[in-house]
Amino acid sequence: MSHEPSNIALRYLQRHVLLLSLLPLGLLFTFTATLAREYHVREQRLVREWFRQGNQDFAAGQPRRALEDFRNALSYDPENSLVQMRLAETLLSDGQLGEAHTYFSTLWERSPGSGQLNLDLARVSARSGDSEEAVRFFQTAIYGSWAGDPTEERRNVRLELSEYLLAQGRRSDAQAQLMALAADISPDELSWHEKTGQMFLQAGEPGRALEEFEETLSRNPQETKLLETAGEAAFAAGDYGKAEKYLDRANHETPSQADVEMLATARELMEGDPFQAGLSDAEQASRTWRAFQHGNERLQACTRPVSANAPAPSPALDLPNLVQEGMALKKKTSMGSLIQHPDLRKEAMQFIFRVEEATENSCAAPASMDRALILMARRQGGNNP
Repeated sequence: MSHEPSNIALRYLQRHVLLLSLLPLGLLFTFTATLAREYHVREQRLVREWFRQGNQDFAAGQPRRALEDFRNALSYDPENSLVQMRLAETLLSDGQLGEAHTYFSTLWERSPGSGQLNLDLARVSARSGDSEEAVRFFQTAIYGSWAGDPTEERRNVRLELSEYLLAQGRRSDAQAQLMALAADISPDELSWHEKTGQMFLQAGEPGRALEEFEETLSRNPQETKLLETAGEAAFAAGDYGKAEKYLDRANHETPSQADVEMLATARELMEGDPFQAGLSDAEQASRTWRAFQHGNERLQACTRPVSANAPAPSPALDLPNLVQEGMALKKKTSMGSLIQHPDLRKEAMQFIFRVEEATENSCAAPASMDRALILMARRQGGNNP
């Protein structure tokens, strides 16, 4: 019992010594944590500064400097996905496809459903010449997740895919993508109708292009440039009635020589084509007779020497034989005979088609009727009127 006070005092002293020894450790820990936080804050500030500088250099057309900036940013935060993304995009822009693919692939492994990453990988594959891989990534991007407006982003990807497929010569695949794109556009999205129409023209679908242009014209009927484009699409699609309608309206505003000629040709086709369905024998004969007379006049003009220095027609065209054939055909051709004999109408038009083909590039520039006859020949391909 006599030792109890001393033991209590000893324990009290030990406790105080321990507390006093922990105090500087706590202060040291707090100081160290504060320094670590400040260092981390400074690192993040440097990341942001280098990232901002990289974006500025890239926007200024300095991709090599931007690459250095982004690499500096990554040195302070190697796992920063946003910086890795911008670095990869800059590498792609600079043509460093291998390294760009490595970064994009690493990011893709973390987010395989990202629409943007799949689009970036599609672009890398396209530029690397791997078309099948490019198309696969494009298609995955269409159905991927997007940070922005997903509808707008997916349409942009489908449009880019269509352009890529056309560049690869895969017209039917591009047409299928454009059909899907057109089906996803509401009537009031005029700019998208116009974009899609332009792509349909490039894809060799002028009829579908015209449908898209007409959607826009239904809301904005006075847009001169679009009237002109719609008229050209209608002409290419063989809808000469609509071509005449739109080109006539466009030419009232800002006529161009090409559209004036196209309009005249469309009118010739509407008024002079003996192949139009529903014509009577008399009307077919009248149109054939007019074409026959015009074709013979052009043949005579093309075989008549203009001057001593004028180049002679190519022997391969055999124009003298066509002249002789025309003279023989004239003897049995008249309005009455053309009305009575459908086979004679066929013979006369086939003759005129040969004349137009022979003189198209070896004589004076064809007039609107000549252009119309050339188009008739190409459309008919030798069919009976």
